[in-house]
Amino acid sequence: MALGVSWRASALALVDALEARGLVAEVWGHGAVRVRNPAGEPDTDDPQGQAFAPGLRQEVLCRHHQGVLWWLWVWSGPTRDAVPELEPLCPVEDTVTAAEALARVLAVPFAGAPGSSGGCG
Repeated sequence: MALGVSWRASALALVDALEARGLVAEVWGHGAVRVRNPAGEPDTDDPQGQAFAPGLRQEVLCRHHQGVLWWLWVWSGPTRDAVPELEPLCPVEDTVTAAEALARVLAVPFAGAPGSSGGCG
């Protein structure tokens, strides 16, 4: 299904809105935005963390839904070789809703908060 050219401006607006929230985002492929939270990345000097912790990442796709272009969440399927599952998020023009939802999913609670040590007590 052809997306035309209208999705690209919305994708770039979404990237800007995500970066304003401290996330790293890029337009990828045809109709995709990939985003990650650098606060959720494993330490570079932690080989085990680098091997087993992929960090906080999410992808959304721009596709036709109900006759208009929407952002769709991309979720892993139930098995390693399953096709990813797509879930409607919001129309592509609703950049604020999309950026806020992605920021919530990729949030690191208490990251950078004064007095937070990451542990209990």
